[in-house]
Amino acid sequence: MYDSIVIGLGAMGSAAAWQMARRGASVLGLEQFAEGHGKGSSHGRTRVTRRIYSEGSLYMPLLNRAYALWAEMETESGETFLVRTGGLDIAPDGAPSLLNSIACAEAEGIAHEVLDTDSLRARWPEIRVPDGYIAVFAPESGQLRSDAANRWIREAARSCGAELRFETPVLDWRRVGDHIAVETASGTEIAKRVVIAAGAWAGTLLPDIDPALTVERQVVGWFAGLDGRSFNNTPVFQVEPDDDGRFYIQPGRNGEATKIGLYGHLGERGPEMRQGRAPDSRDEAVLRGGLARWLPAANGPLETLQECRFTRTADDRFIIGQWPEDEAVTLLSPCSGHGYKFAPAIGEAAAQLALGETPAVDLSPFAVTRFL
Repeated sequence: MYDSIVIGLGAMGSAAAWQMARRGASVLGLEQFAEGHGKGSSHGRTRVTRRIYSEGSLYMPLLNRAYALWAEMETESGETFLVRTGGLDIAPDGAPSLLNSIACAEAEGIAHEVLDTDSLRARWPEIRVPDGYIAVFAPESGQLRSDAANRWIREAARSCGAELRFETPVLDWRRVGDHIAVETASGTEIAKRVVIAAGAWAGTLLPDIDPALTVERQVVGWFAGLDGRSFNNTPVFQVEPDDDGRFYIQPGRNGEATKIGLYGHLGERGPEMRQGRAPDSRDEAVLRGGLARWLPAANGPLETLQECRFTRTADDRFIIGQWPEDEAVTLLSPCSGHGYKFAPAIGEAAAQLALGETPAVDLSPFAVTRFL
């Protein structure tokens, strides 16, 4: 019998497996797809991390812990996972997202600047900023090297004794006396506790929560700069105008392509989006529209488009907590498309819940009970 079985080995599940194994627990991780697959929301060369959070102060304890753990991971691995480029939140003056960012920065004592339109244009003329827009700049924001970090977390879990099995779909799970039986395509495994980190498939394993989860197709693209342009001094930024959705942009550095995404993208949502569909010209057009509007010098030849799946909750807030009907079951990872930066802290929280420790941060804002 294992101490714990983790279902789903994206960033959150892998981090949970690692954190439990490093505490001495016997851990089995199960993943339906191949190792390093692109069918979730953890993959990709880079992901944005923001040191202050426009979604609100309730995320700040978790974000503070995540930054500390990213630093610990870098020390332990000898690798660089977090590239501090600085980051901008851009929106019309008085926008709630900007007020949230400023409040978070001030309350936590995090370095930041509030910049008016003229200051923005003077410092980063390559970003096309309309009149009446302001920004909050956080120098500790940047990019996370997500694929590299994911690989290291999996290897760290293995080195601590965790067994990770890929291409092993989970068919069902059930309580049997003092343990939980997990049915897979290749047999039954038993454990004292289970962590469900199945992302877009979480609702298939916990049908009671499924109505509160929406699977959304997301596409990001990488575009070369016009005439080989690089943006070595341009921070990552998100821009949230009044008239359309929020674009997030990672300007290409040192000859790399610029990455862009639109939160919500084409609005394709529903269970069928678990399967998704290949990116096409419509996806490219949406992303090019964002570059043309906000960073036109990056709107060059397409390098690649990549699909992922966001699993959004009804309030776009994470779920991290024990299942009310069985406290040996922990649910995490429906993170509404903005959770990757928190992965080490969410994995730690899952391990602490599963092993009966007191979590390092207050998880009550993310409890599953708010949907049941």
